[in-house]
Amino acid sequence: MRTHSQPPTAPRTVDGKMPGVLKKNGAQSMEGLSTPTGIGWTQVFMSMDRLSRIGKVSLTPVRPCEYRIWIGGLLRR
Repeated sequence: MRTHSQPPTAPRTVDGKMPGVLKKNGAQSMEGLSTPTGIGWTQVFMSMDRLSRIGKVSLTPVRPCEYRIWIGGLLRR
């Protein structure tokens, strides 16, 4: 049986794409990042988790269960 869903995007590809999207569009919500990029919400969530742990992005709580994501403080490479 063949499905019509797209294969998952590699984590490094998603991690590389997200800072550029944030630089171009400014602070975003998880939905704001997943909708225009065509990357699934779960992949965006996992990418934001990885990038926030290394200081590339920051998350600020907006209301319960909602965060604003932005390019964080000092970017470490």
